[in-house]
Amino acid sequence: MDLINKILNSRITLKKYLENEWDISIISDYSTSEIEKIYNSKKYKGNLNFGVASNLNITLDHKKLKSHKLHIIYYNFPELNSSSIKITKQCGDKILSLYNSEIINPEDSIILIINENITENIAKTIEDVYYKGQEHILINNLSDEITEENEKLHKKKYNMKHFRNIHIFQLDNLSVDIGLHNIVPKHEAVRFEDEKNKIYESTNTNENQLPIILRTDPMAKLLRLAPGDICKITRRSERCGEYLYYRICQ
Repeated sequence: MDLINKILNSRITLKKYLENEWDISIISDYSTSEIEKIYNSKKYKGNLNFGVASNLNITLDHKKLKSHKLHIIYYNFPELNSSSIKITKQCGDKILSLYNSEIINPEDSIILIINENITENIAKTIEDVYYKGQEHILINNLSDEITEENEKLHKKKYNMKHFRNIHIFQLDNLSVDIGLHNIVPKHEAVRFEDEKNKIYESTNTNENQLPIILRTDPMAKLLRLAPGDICKITRRSERCGEYLYYRICQ
């Protein structure tokens, strides 16, 4: 699968997994030729400029929290028919600079997409950026606008760990929807306290007793899980039929 087709498929995958919480109407259903034209365009729009493919970057609005944004960034992509550009630990500094220079809001979340394998060093760099962001929010709190919008959601309000949520993907892992594989059961995010409490009651457990799913797990990243979220997994077997299994995100 060539690069343009992978990007096209990545957009389809993202639309599927983001549509419940984010306004995906801005993600147009482009053809491969349209994607290629945008990819090759030298006139960059907006402030999220990270080289080739920057015009394919997208900013989404949260459906319930209008002040909360999700930025999808195609980072350091090469010219077509050229070798991939090596991603270094400086990518973490560049992401932090978006926040520090107020190009994006302190609570905004990010999906970072690269065209190289995610090395252990790069994965750690992005996790460090995530935890620095969580520390910033803990110290400075959410903005008045987001706090007001969130409080209006009452029992369906989001906890602070859902903000400034940052995940990194290798393009190949988005160009194929792993959730469609016949050995991957259905995964769903359970974010709100009232829903989580019902699960604890029905399973006679608490948050310290459920098995763990890391926020870096491939399905956890697609669902954009934050620490404290529960991942509801629907499994099927010939012997037991359909049954539920729960894991808590850390």
